Amino acid sequence: MARSWTRLHEYLGHPPEPLTYDMVAEAVQRKLAESDDLDWKEMVPVESKVKGEWNEFSKDVAAMANTRGGLLVYGVSDAVELVGVDLDEIDDKKLGQWLRVHLQPVVTGVSYLKLPATDGSGRDVFVVDVPASETAPHFLYGWQQKDKDKTTFNAPFRHRDDTAYMPEHQVAAAYRARFSRQRAAEAALGEHVQHTTALIAGEKDNPAAWLVVVARPTRPLPRTVPAPTRVEAKYVLAQSVKRAERALSRAVPLRRLLGPQLFPDLLDNNPSRGLRRWVDTNMLVPTRAASRRGVLVELHHDGSVVTAVDLSHKAPSDGMPGSTVLPVSCPALINTVFESVALAHEHRLALRVDSSIDLRAVLTILPEADKAVRLAPVVIELGRLAIAEWGRQPKKVQPADGELAPFIDDEALAAAATELAELLLHQFGMNILGD
Repeated sequence: MARSWTRLHEYLGHPPEPLTYDMVAEAVQRKLAESDDLDWKEMVPVESKVKGEWNEFSKDVAAMANTRGGLLVYGVSDAVELVGVDLDEIDDKKLGQWLRVHLQPVVTGVSYLKLPATDGSGRDVFVVDVPASETAPHFLYGWQQKDKDKTTFNAPFRHRDDTAYMPEHQVAAAYRARFSRQRAAEAALGEHVQHTTALIAGEKDNPAAWLVVVARPTRPLPRTVPAPTRVEAKYVLAQSVKRAERALSRAVPLRRLLGPQLFPDLLDNNPSRGLRRWVDTNMLVPTRAASRRGVLVELHHDGSVVTAVDLSHKAPSDGMPGSTVLPVSCPALINTVFESVALAHEHRLALRVDSSIDLRAVLTILPEADKAVRLAPVVIELGRLAIAEWGRQPKKVQPADGELAPFIDDEALAAAATELAELLLHQFGMNILGD
């Protein structure tokens, strides 16, 4: 999915919306100059016939990703005149392969837009939309004739309307910036988990197995971006349920682990205001207290999403000698992860966040119980829920981390949710898809 807000949108005064051929044509007519996030390109990228030769397309993509992202627009001359390209000659799969072969680390989230002419001129346009990368610096390697056939390994970047290469001190600064972002993201995920577990622990008296899932954009929205309305938050919740259903249908063919979904049944889908967030829950309000499974959902204005679900199940078992067994519903765990990931993606789309999303899932006992308590997996066997006696019963489950790529379809979303759920289920000795 291409970004909906670019240099062209800003220059033409357009609101966030998909990029169109008419927008490119108008920008060319008005002679919009190149910049660090816009590069007019006349010729379509051509594959070199010599193995290992320098790849100009990969260089241009890396330069944008190493700076702040931007557009490569093919079919426009250096004089900013619309000359057009032959869209039939362009294979975006091959372009993606070039990036994987020539760049380290690979640049992800690149979008390819084929924009046929709408004015009858036949001068079609091809646009490559490159997001700013959280894993910069990206290095391009290959050999160049002008370097006397020497293999080179450089980090390109955009400087105004030109492409240059980072000197050593700039490379060092780029790495420091990357590690700083990673530390900040790690700390932010931990703070969300800590706040949510403290909130739940203060509401419940009896020990229960809670799954807290936190999703946070690697580049959260600034505070100046208008907050979503209640109507928009309700829409995100409703859409996430549909997306989770599609993802689950792709990823969970073995129904013995799967039960009914959670959010539609346990939430009113009428979120209320919180601290720069929308909150929907069946807890916290005494008059709404019920014996149903506890659920908390937070849609933060910066694009973060927090969900917490009580996975405890009332299933009798003697457990292990000298220990107390706390049954954990594996169907509820799977659904919680899939619905949380779908919710994070829908919230990102609604806020037009174009970065990847960091995921963390923490399964813990709240309030903290005696160390003798073991978590026992509950699955669907012979049409009923029962503790899987063949499963492991750990006292503690390690947190699971994952990532949601910037521009994905339902299949990629299902894969990300499956991986996150299985990182938890593997600790109980089981697998969503089976061994």
